[in-house]
Amino acid sequence: MGLEVVCFIPCCSSKSAGVGLERPPYAWPDRGLERARARLVVARRGMEHCIEGSSRPTPAMHLYSGSFYSALDAGLARQLIYSGKLRLFIISAGYGVLDAFEPARNYDAEMKGRVARYWREAGLADIIGDICLVLSPQRVYGFFAGEPGWSGSGAKYRYFFTEGVKKALSSGFKPAQAGCFYRESGRGVTAILGALGRAFYRCLSSGPNCDMIVEAAKTSGLRDGGIIIRYQDFLAAGEQHRA
Repeated sequence: MGLEVVCFIPCCSSKSAGVGLERPPYAWPDRGLERARARLVVARRGMEHCIEGSSRPTPAMHLYSGSFYSALDAGLARQLIYSGKLRLFIISAGYGVLDAFEPARNYDAEMKGRVARYWREAGLADIIGDICLVLSPQRVYGFFAGEPGWSGSGAKYRYFFTEGVKKALSSGFKPAQAGCFYRESGRGVTAILGALGRAFYRCLSSGPNCDMIVEAAKTSGLRDGGIIIRYQDFLAAGEQHRA
């Protein structure tokens, strides 16, 4: 049986460098992703001015300390990664996309405005699409606030995830599930990101898959305080047509 789940999650502005480096139980870039990785490395050079070179390299999943990351269980994520059930990637304004164990330094950038335009021109959606296509998991999920389209002044993390997965689907990627958990209603950045982090944790802790959680998010929504989390199904008929 192949890889079960690939998840994409957002970076955040709060960071805490210092955790020692860790060797992942796989090769990154994986075989078939060498060209995409090379493209990513070139694109990252254009963001070097945002990186704090003096900060300590830290595995990406441990670098961030905002409300999304406070709500999840990094130990559980690590366990699932080491068991071969999960691959985790972080969409990053400073690095484009980071593997969970990839070393990263502190940086100051947000995926909006000029930075988002830079990553669009650098082909970040194509790189995300290649990751999905090559790893070919049974399920791919994203957990993002914001809008799926480019218009508007908000951060574009969800846009890059959505476009990347849809590019993979149009190129022959055939997962059992593919979609994005997102904030349908409710206010407050901290509350929204915390709710998304807890939705991610619920998926991680649900066992072999999170079909029941996906269905609940699609039908009634996942209620978390004043926030409602929904699920955009990329495999639905209308979504496939737009892909």
